[in-house]
Parts: sequence; structure tokens; C-alpha cells
Amino acid sequence: MEKKKTKKTKKNTKVIGKTPAHYNEDVMKMIKIGVIVIACFAIIYFVTAFINGEFSNKEEEQEEVQIQNEEILMGETFEKSDSEYMIMYYDFTDNNYSNLYAMLVETYKAEEDALPMYIVDLSTNFSKKYMAKEGESSNKNPTSLSNLKISGATLIRIKDKKVINYIEGKDNIKNYIEELTKDDSE
Repeated sequence: MEKKKTKKTKKNTKVIGKTPAHYNEDVMKMIKIGVIVIACFAIIYFVTAFINGEFSNKEEEQEEVQIQNEEILMGETFEKSDSEYMIMYYDFTDNNYSNLYAMLVETYKAEEDALPMYIVDLSTNFSKKYMAKEGESSNKNPTSLSNLKISGATLIRIKDKKVINYIEGKDNIKNYIEELTKDDSE
């Protein structure tokens, strides 16, 4: 009977801990899983890059980034570095005439010998303090920002920090721009 007891105890005994061979198998499984995960990420990256065209051999012309510097604040009226330039003041939110003024500016700027032309939005809060109040007239010969008073759409031509032309009103501005852009061959 003693033999039977020993057999039972041998069957019931468990091996606590793993042998070095089991550790090697676990390490190999972890390495395989890691390689598979990295391979999946690599495949996803390359598929995405291919779809987005990162691997194309075409030399694409990159469009130059242009900084918008034609719109200025009212306070910059006499501070531009150009020796001669024009500034168009109008309300960008005016549904009736803002497109007309924008078209006049673009028409003038398309000319070969056009002076630099800047635009100022009269609807901004910063511009409001330079606007002539009701009953007050505009200053047609301002010498500095402190005495600049605008009353609606205005085109000012500045040379050497001095106003040489001051044109107010839609029709007067339109006529002035048309005269500047008139074809000499007519």
C-alpha cells in the first residue's frame, strides 16, 4: 500500500516555476507579437503614404506662399516704406459698393506702372476714430495721422509722406482710377 501512496503524491505534485526552456518560449512569443505589431504599423504607414502621394516621383511645383500685405490699418497711412503709394478707404461690409471698390483696386493694380495700392476697412473699430463725425467734414489735406479725417469711401495718393491727391465719393474715385488705367492708344 505504501507504493500507491507515493504514486498519488507524485501525481499530485506540481512543478512550481518554469524551466529555462519555458522562459525561452515565452520570450520568443513576445518577440513574435512585437514584430507583428510593428509590421502592421509599417504597412498602415506605407499604404497611407502611398495614397497621399508621398512616394510619387513627380516634382510638383510648390506654390509660393504670399503674405497679404495690401490691407492695412488706418494708423499705417503715413508709415509705409514706399516713396509713393495709394490707399483706398472703404467699408468692406457695404453690400452696395464694396465689390465695386475691390474691382477698381484690382483693375488699377493690374497696370504695369501701377503704384503700390493699399486698402483700409472703414468698418473696423480702429478706423472709427479717424472717421468724420456727423456734421463734420473730412480733412482733404491731412499732414499726419492725428489730423486725418475720412468721411466715407476715399482714395488718397501719398508721395514722400505727403498727401498729393485726395479723392472722395464713388463716382470721383471711379473716374480717377479709370483715368489712370486708360489705354494710351485711344
